[in-house]
Amino acid sequence: MEFDVAVVGAGPAGAAAARRLAQHGRRVVLVERSRFEAPRVGESLAPATQPLLVELGVWPQFMALSPLASYGTRSVWGSAEAQEHSHLINPYGCGWHVDRLAFDRMLAEAAVMAGAELRCGTALASCEAADDGRWLLRLNHAGDPTPLRARVLIDATGRAAHLARWVGAQRIVFDRLVGVATLFGDIDTSREGYILVETTPDGWWYSAPVPQDRMMAMLMTDGDLCGRASLSARIRWRQLFACAPKTFARVSGTVLWGPRVFSSLSQRLRRSEFDARWIAVGDAALAVDPISGSGVVRALRSARAGAETALALLDGKTRHAIEAYEADRDFECTTYLHERAQYYGVEQRWRESPFWHRRAAALTEMAASSQ
Repeated sequence: MEFDVAVVGAGPAGAAAARRLAQHGRRVVLVERSRFEAPRVGESLAPATQPLLVELGVWPQFMALSPLASYGTRSVWGSAEAQEHSHLINPYGCGWHVDRLAFDRMLAEAAVMAGAELRCGTALASCEAADDGRWLLRLNHAGDPTPLRARVLIDATGRAAHLARWVGAQRIVFDRLVGVATLFGDIDTSREGYILVETTPDGWWYSAPVPQDRMMAMLMTDGDLCGRASLSARIRWRQLFACAPKTFARVSGTVLWGPRVFSSLSQRLRRSEFDARWIAVGDAALAVDPISGSGVVRALRSARAGAETALALLDGKTRHAIEAYEADRDFECTTYLHERAQYYGVEQRWRESPFWHRRAAALTEMAASSQ
């Protein structure tokens, strides 16, 4: 029950970090609350994902998932006319549409192939620092409590950052964004190799093909607005769906599941000290708006940086390694917030609706802070 590193959360960031550390000969345990049974979203991968998967050594496994090529984005944003951005000008040629659950499972299995120990269906019950500087974790698997010890912790629990908050970190939450998603089946996706985003007064719609003749459609809005309007109810969701004409015309098929609400808020984790041997990766460290289209790319990049930092911590280079890692995330966060404010500022048609009024206020605040 002794490990060099315990990684909590087997999403892309956690699994990739665990694989990298195992490849360096470290004893790694990867703890995952689920059994990879529930639907996941985030099926569109940017072209920049390709070199990261190649570097990680999982490109053949990725291609075995039969991903669909993504040739670009059509954006009905700021006007009623669609604007097109082609991925073909990118050095990697195209992006990809995947079954996100299968993609995450593939990365977790790749961590196991490198030597990491994967524990699915296992929840973190408690975490505390032991007298010898190690971490004592108590895990709960099917009601059976199990202790383990690790020299370094990696929080990869997503936007909630459960582990980091347990050891004293706090989140800075920048918005209340959620995605209300429905998956459709029986759709001919042979000519649908693109992402479509379309704004409405209530937020913005995203749709993309998924392997096996499926299509994801999702309304991005704020959590309080979603709850107030009961947008997770199918009838109400369909009413708003019809108000996004280009998205509605694209998606017509059998509902496989949904609507389901997924957290999509932006947040930055803030730690109060730099001496404890833990770090956060992926959305636990910095979660961004899906409109950036960079979630998985950021996850894989932070997994690489996080694994390098964990190796430094194992070698005793604690404070400097953590400070450098956090400084890079801070710079990334500042850059992201400016880009997000500018992108939302393009849409001026519904400035008085609650969703867009909040984004306009954020843009004004960003402009004032930069003066």
